[in-house]
Amino acid sequence: MDSPAPLPSSILAKKIDPDRAIRVQRAADYPKQVWYLLASFIVFLSICHVISLLFNRARRIQGRNGERGRISLRRVPLAFVNVFRVMAFRWTIPIGNYYTLNVAEIFLTAAYIAIIFTWSLINSTSTIGLKFDPKYYANRAGHIAALQTNLLVALAMKNNILSFLTGISFDKLNYLHRVVARTSCILVWLHAGGRFQLGLSGETDLENPWMRSGVMAAVALTLVTLFALRPIRDASYEFFKIFHFATAVIFILGAYFHSSELGPWGPYIWPAILLWALDVFLRFVRVVLSNVNNTTSIEVLSPHFLRLSVDKPRFFHWRAGQSVYLTLPGISFWQAHPFTIAYEDESKLVFFVRVRKGFSKRLLMNAEQGKMRVWMDGPYSSPPLIRGCDSVVFVAGGSGVAFTLPLFLEALEKSRSSGAPYPRIVFVWAVRDQTHASWIYKPLLKALKDLPNDLQIKIEIYVTDTAGAHEEAGREWDDDSVPPSRDESEEKAGGSANSKDALDPFPFGDVLTIKKGGRPDLDKILSGEVGKMGGGTISVNVCGTVALANAVRGSLRSPRFGDIVRGGPSILLHVEAFGTV
Repeated sequence: MDSPAPLPSSILAKKIDPDRAIRVQRAADYPKQVWYLLASFIVFLSICHVISLLFNRARRIQGRNGERGRISLRRVPLAFVNVFRVMAFRWTIPIGNYYTLNVAEIFLTAAYIAIIFTWSLINSTSTIGLKFDPKYYANRAGHIAALQTNLLVALAMKNNILSFLTGISFDKLNYLHRVVARTSCILVWLHAGGRFQLGLSGETDLENPWMRSGVMAAVALTLVTLFALRPIRDASYEFFKIFHFATAVIFILGAYFHSSELGPWGPYIWPAILLWALDVFLRFVRVVLSNVNNTTSIEVLSPHFLRLSVDKPRFFHWRAGQSVYLTLPGISFWQAHPFTIAYEDESKLVFFVRVRKGFSKRLLMNAEQGKMRVWMDGPYSSPPLIRGCDSVVFVAGGSGVAFTLPLFLEALEKSRSSGAPYPRIVFVWAVRDQTHASWIYKPLLKALKDLPNDLQIKIEIYVTDTAGAHEEAGREWDDDSVPPSRDESEEKAGGSANSKDALDPFPFGDVLTIKKGGRPDLDKILSGEVGKMGGGTISVNVCGTVALANAVRGSLRSPRFGDIVRGGPSILLHVEAFGTV
């Protein structure tokens, strides 16, 4: 038998790498394991959402007037659910001057970061005992980062499949979008640092286009992450939106060209491009089909608030609490801004706009032009489900009434058509000036007609700034954070043509109360509602500043385990806050 041919000297001279097969396999398996874990959590949330929807449909009015009894073991599961809600969503931790996170957000953030970096760095010790060998973790970190791009885009979509599956509105998922972006940014530089440590030569030389694409993607992701920090973002939000779009495009395209050179990792990026393109396409189609000759009229309610009345498109359907994105080409052709639909009036959608700077400031300056062309994209967001609740409480500050008012009007309409499906409805609104109450006079007067006799309604409007009194307290709860102008002060002191439009409580009888010179005592209001109920469910819905949202959370922060097992009501809380992380 012939002896085998000798191996070439060039091959014999090469040092055999015993780690190569191991690290290649781990670099292929670990990113998939991360994705399977995250997908499993999304499935779990989807199942919880379905169960919640079924429970909501089956929920029936069952409350009694403040009755408490002996401990009922049947109510123990409900008590545990209520304790979980309190601990997860109402216990908050302030982080610096800008951030307030609840326990659920902190847990999800910590768990996600732990998963990402554990799978990136675990088992990265070489066969010779070198810990955290960059040959092990460098490429693996890049592969895991490539997979996160799909989640990053999915969380940012307006037409959001994750929102559909979990019931969490896209604007609340935006917090997780920022968490994923910031974590991915660190992961990308962990990948880059490992490659630099190993040396850039041959295929990994920076002269190669695919390497330059990777550097371009890393720089773009770093810039968009830095500019997305809230202090920077709030300084010039309109610039941030343009900058965010441009750098996001650079990042995704750069990441695709960088990863596609490696073969199997290119497919981990192109689904993100497909998701983004699909979202843009759906939004474009919606805008084209529902915005034929649409116009809006602009009414100046005060120097700091506007009311827009937009022609309702023919095939437009919306739910109370939903928002749309409005683009006024005459003011800004490229910018779309979200506004909540306050109510519908004679085939017109009405919006309240808080005048700040940028778009809303230009809107005020162009108010005298009369009607303007408008493009509308929506509706979006997932309003709270209040069906079957024994008591419903709405709390708003300033223009936050645009969220609570349509929910309140819808509850009244269902009570009129179905015979008091909500036995008790409470509406609380904190405003800086009594004249602001006239904004909701027309829809309120119409909605309060012909209601069932057994329906209990309480409307309380709190004027937080009376001739300067309690001014600082009022600003904390109202989004009108600027001092009253000279014109406004003169109106308060001597009256004006607009002062006669202040809401007159007379047509509403005992239903409406206007209280001047202080903000609502939320502890007293909410504890009073809890005390009046025996069993059943109370739905509390709040929209306003972060301070107002935290005040409501604080009032509902007690777990109340003993009270619930003795017959006390469970409480559902939905928060729509102006502030974001």
